[in-house]
Amino acid sequence: MIKKKPYGANAKEQLKANARDKMYRFLLADDTVRGVFIHGTRMINEMRSNFDLGILETYILGHAYLGCTLMSANLKGKDRISLSIDGTGPAKGLSVEANAYGEVRGFLKKNPIPVKAPLESLNMSPFLGAGMLSVTKILEGMKQPYTGQVALEYGNIAEDLASYYFTSEQTPTVFNLSINFNKEGEVVGAGGLFLQVMPGAPEETDKKIEALLASFPSPGDIAERAENPEEVIQAVFSELTPKLLGSHRVEFFCRCSEKAFSQHLSMLPKKDLAAIANEGPFPVELCCHNCNSTYHFSKEQITEIWKGKKG
Repeated sequence: MIKKKPYGANAKEQLKANARDKMYRFLLADDTVRGVFIHGTRMINEMRSNFDLGILETYILGHAYLGCTLMSANLKGKDRISLSIDGTGPAKGLSVEANAYGEVRGFLKKNPIPVKAPLESLNMSPFLGAGMLSVTKILEGMKQPYTGQVALEYGNIAEDLASYYFTSEQTPTVFNLSINFNKEGEVVGAGGLFLQVMPGAPEETDKKIEALLASFPSPGDIAERAENPEEVIQAVFSELTPKLLGSHRVEFFCRCSEKAFSQHLSMLPKKDLAAIANEGPFPVELCCHNCNSTYHFSKEQITEIWKGKKG
């Protein structure tokens, strides 16, 4: 992967930003509620830079990154989870994938999003339109991926993800996703909260969670103010006896590489490789749609791949 603009003005700032971007897992109410908080300011900024996104595009795709990362909290080993939206609106939809290592990648299906009039708000619904939200789990050891779908009911990624869990898994779930911009349109805070009431939890637990959520700060504000998420969780949910389970990094990251794309080229038919090697144009550019990294191959490289194929 090629990061076009790592977040931070210098190496020291980049290291600080890297240390802050984390996923925090916790339990509440005698382990009957599981929760996840994500600080993802660096992740959203680097995503934005690689895809050269405007404010609206950053807002929509960024919410999908935060939501998919939260859903990945319990993945292990080589497990992956993906979030896909197909809509009739001008954004067309999106595709995002997260893995057990906290690596997140994905793209908008239309960038830039056509906008007919100046934006009055960042309401996603008109840009996503009607359509479907799909969640696919690719779990290590399973023969086939599992995919669940729900119709886009709210046109808001957080609410539609909550609808997915309630409809597909019959589990009451809350997503709170937020991205803060400053006056210059720069992302200064990005975060998300996930809460899920487990089967068998007392009925009053739902009511307590609902009441306490009203006092939980915006995740984007927590990230912007560089507050310690664990301290906020302990303070807001104190009466539910929070149990912190640890944290790990999250990052905008794709495992594409020049070597991988070279291998893709080598799978082309010999006659196609010969035509490229002889006719060009050079350099040959291949772009990864998941992270927008572009790899360039010279005539010499293409010729080498072609001759290796012939041999």
